[in-house]
Amino acid sequence: MIELLAITDDPVAPPPPLRLVPAGPVAVVVGPAPEGEVDAEALWDRESLLEDLVDERALLPIRYGTRVEDDAAAAAAVVPRGAELAAALERVRGAVEVSVRAITPEGEEAGDVGAVHARLSGLAREHARHDGPEPLRAAYLVDRAGVDVFVAAVRELQQEHRGLSILCTGPWPPYSFAEPR
Repeated sequence: MIELLAITDDPVAPPPPLRLVPAGPVAVVVGPAPEGEVDAEALWDRESLLEDLVDERALLPIRYGTRVEDDAAAAAAVVPRGAELAAALERVRGAVEVSVRAITPEGEEAGDVGAVHARLSGLAREHARHDGPEPLRAAYLVDRAGVDVFVAAVRELQQEHRGLSILCTGPWPPYSFAEPR
């Protein structure tokens, strides 16, 4: 049993125990499937592997726990979507995900989260709004070279919108942008 971690088109082998399984125009980064109970440490270990990989290559993370029997099954799962996955890799190449949440103190108005989102969206290639209890929960696909500018904009927005707590995390692998459009 192996675990599928990410899709890439970079032919350079990842560090062991990870390896590449060719699948048409792309490849699947696979590793041994973890055994036993899933705990926070296992999830952070996987996250660390993906963060190291995204520093080296374009990749589309695969949902945790996606497992198949062998390399042939991994390739078979990906080959039919090879062209659209290759296009998705082009979409995220050179970019990372930065996540932002805007939180209001209990009982207070949300303020102008639309202005916050509009400004941050203007600094990103793409954005994805997510459902959540906060007035704003979004992911932004930001060029690697633009991460510092994006973070500086978040700091400015924190000063401009005192009624909001604006939290920024990342850079992350492009989880919210892993699926083709």
